[in-house]
Amino acid sequence: MNQKKAFYLLSSILIFFIGFSYSQFNPKPTEPVIITFDNSAEVKQYKSNLLNLQLQLDELDTQLITSLGELNTTKQKLILLSSKVQVLEDKLRSSQESYNLSESALKENNSKLLELESDLKITKDTLSNSEMDLELTLLELELANKHLQAQ
Repeated sequence: MNQKKAFYLLSSILIFFIGFSYSQFNPKPTEPVIITFDNSAEVKQYKSNLLNLQLQLDELDTQLITSLGELNTTKQKLILLSSKVQVLEDKLRSSQESYNLSESALKENNSKLLELESDLKITKDTLSNSEMDLELTLLELELANKHLQAQ
């Protein structure tokens, strides 16, 4: 392990001396190299794309505003139709209640009519029986009268 440390230490010292001696023999500093790029075509393309995107955005904004206007109009129509439907439902409910009342009154009247018809039939039967009894009594009276006259 000590050999590795010694090797690294000697290598570091050697590199330091090589760098120092190189700088002594080459006193002229290096000049920076300036590299220029001609990217004006890309900039023009970027600006053109940006302008196209801006135009598309403006068009989409216009469409959005138009759609929002139509949506508001449709919303107002829907509210109006909803209120009309509510009024019609109320009228229908009222008519249904009137119909139910009329139907219950009709059922009540029908039951009274059936009761009266039953009473009428009973009365007719009673009257018919009474008429038969009356005719039978009349016939008996006539026979009794003939029998009295014959005596």
